[in-house]
Amino acid sequence: MLHPFIGYISRAALGIGLALVFAAVGVVLARMGLLLFGFTSWAAWLSMLIGGAGCGAGIGSLLAWLWLKSTGSVFTALLALVAIGAGIAGGWFGYSYGAGVETECCASPDIGPIAYTVLGAVIGANLAAVPYSVIGQLVIRSLRRPPRPVGAPQSHIN
Repeated sequence: MLHPFIGYISRAALGIGLALVFAAVGVVLARMGLLLFGFTSWAAWLSMLIGGAGCGAGIGSLLAWLWLKSTGSVFTALLALVAIGAGIAGGWFGYSYGAGVETECCASPDIGPIAYTVLGAVIGANLAAVPYSVIGQLVIRSLRRPPRPVGAPQSHIN
């Protein structure tokens, strides 16, 4: 009975690790795009930063949950939308928090707004993908299980 929960916990941990890597790659791609395309506005940099970190974190979290049994393409597409959308929202909240952190006089911040953006995107993507995937998998399992006939003995083997 403990076996499925160990799988969910390990997928969640893998999702956090992959989301961190892919969010960092998204930030690097945003910086490269900024330099290659010659954008000079602050709004362009901010949108590319949050979008790159959020999309990267969402894709990384999605990769950890892709191989669930008996899930269809609609479930996977909705999971992608949920994870990427939550990653972008988490990146925005992380940046908003990180930009407002005050430092003492003559000191530099330990963690800058870019790191807060990545952490917010990772937390947001995984907080959305984990419950969506676990609940979706449990619903799919319950719908595919054949009903027990009335009066039949209950089996404790799953």
